[in-house]
Amino acid sequence: MNTVQRPVLYAINERMSQVDRTEQRRLKSMKTRPRVRSVRYRRKPRGLGHERRTEILAAAKQLFLKEGYQTFTTRKLAARVGLSQTGLYVYFGSKEEILEAVCRATFEGLVERFRSVTLDAKDPSNLIGRLVTAYVEFGLQHSDEYQLTFMAGRSAPKFTRRKDFSQPLEQQGIGIRPFLLFRDQVARMMQAGQLKDGDVTLVTQSIWATAHGLVALMIARPGYLLSDRRSLVEAAVQALMTGLQARPHRTRRLALTVQ
Repeated sequence: MNTVQRPVLYAINERMSQVDRTEQRRLKSMKTRPRVRSVRYRRKPRGLGHERRTEILAAAKQLFLKEGYQTFTTRKLAARVGLSQTGLYVYFGSKEEILEAVCRATFEGLVERFRSVTLDAKDPSNLIGRLVTAYVEFGLQHSDEYQLTFMAGRSAPKFTRRKDFSQPLEQQGIGIRPFLLFRDQVARMMQAGQLKDGDVTLVTQSIWATAHGLVALMIARPGYLLSDRRSLVEAAVQALMTGLQARPHRTRRLALTVQ
């Protein structure tokens, strides 16, 4: 090795030593540096997706009531339930679909409540009063759902279209089934002579409007109630029945008076 090569080799060795020392420091820092793990929300295990769906709907109800339909966004809902917006779309495709699910559950609950009343109708003459009372109780027990279904500025478009009452109940959409169940009972009472003959749809809707007015007042303006709820419902039902009940024929009434 000549005198020219020695400085070059020395410089190369020195440089490699520096590289080795740098690499050793880097490896050492990697061992001591804490790992930063990305946090990802895990989906529910297979078979428990319905629980996640229930959680999303519960959060959506509160957000709809707080924000209103127009300002409600799936991004806000996803943040509230700890999901990415893409993750939320696994369960619901849009805010319209979410609101529709809330309304559907409300209608299904009302159908079940009406059916339980009609199946246990021991006194048919008081059936209207029991249906109105069941309606009011349901609305107050599920006030959030009731507001979104019947009182919000915009309800799910699917449930606001015109209906064809000529179709059987089983073929009707869930949104109209509670009304048709109520309407069937009004029609039976008319046929039995317990209510005046008339437009059964119009009469049913007038009763429904009274029941809805009671629930809406009790939810939105409870301070306006000057009487207790039970007495108010009973008075409203009595007023309805006074106007709707069929009056006996005059000659029959006179005969009963003579007896």
